[in-house]
Amino acid sequence: MNILQTVNEMKDFDVFLRNILTDKKRILILSIGGGNDYIGAYSIAKWISKLYPGIDLILASSIEIKGEYKPLTKINDHLFTIEDFLPEFDFEIKNHSIRLIAQGIKNETMNLPYFVAINNDKPEKIKLAYQELFDKVMPDCIFTVDNGGDSITGGLEGVNGFDQNNLQALIEMEKPFHHLVIGPGCDGESSIEDFNECILMQLENFRGIFDIGKTFDLIYTNVKHNSEVMLEMDHRWSTMRIIFEAIQKVKQGFGDELFTVPRHNKNQKIPFNILQSVLVFCYN
Repeated sequence: MNILQTVNEMKDFDVFLRNILTDKKRILILSIGGGNDYIGAYSIAKWISKLYPGIDLILASSIEIKGEYKPLTKINDHLFTIEDFLPEFDFEIKNHSIRLIAQGIKNETMNLPYFVAINNDKPEKIKLAYQELFDKVMPDCIFTVDNGGDSITGGLEGVNGFDQNNLQALIEMEKPFHHLVIGPGCDGESSIEDFNECILMQLENFRGIFDIGKTFDLIYTNVKHNSEVMLEMDHRWSTMRIIFEAIQKVKQGFGDELFTVPRHNKNQKIPFNILQSVLVFCYN
């Protein structure tokens, strides 16, 4: 398996959704990482709401927090929500995910999201936290989302990383779900070779690579105000900023060109057309 050889033949993400969403009524879209994975999940939710306006969509995000943070409102032990997409908050909060959430998404009428508090110091409670979410929203279809792909490759943190721990916990819960790796390599933690190796190891779960560019065109005006989403420093761009850059380059005809991902000083080189794609895995 080599995703470089298949990317130029990939179909739109709509093709995959069409086969999955027939007769579905209540869909949960859950980011399993913090930070901009929340915006990745939002992009999927927004696209599905456009294609299937009659479906009830619930957006949720996994965040690593210890204690309580404004503007989140606690529902129970591991589940929070937010009551206003643009609330007042302390810009000095050190938690990147909370700053991103608080700066919000403009012009949005979608259901206000849930946030699952995950504490990697207590891995035995990860499944309990996700079960609280499932009991609350009772979905008949689940999509999980990870920007970049460290959930399947291990990335810089390896097997004990936040995203991979969360994915493994969900797999062990034996509830069927579809896992979406958005913008493979956009986190600067994994190479093309890493993805090829992981796909070979999980061929029975792999469902293909799909073009997702139109999905992000739909949300750009709603998130471009958010400095955490559009972060662009010399050696640190946000994963969403990298995906938006890739989409523009593909439109300009540079899809096959390699982009040195400005994160973690690892000099990972990923083609622009890979960065505007999604890898799909199905579990249980």
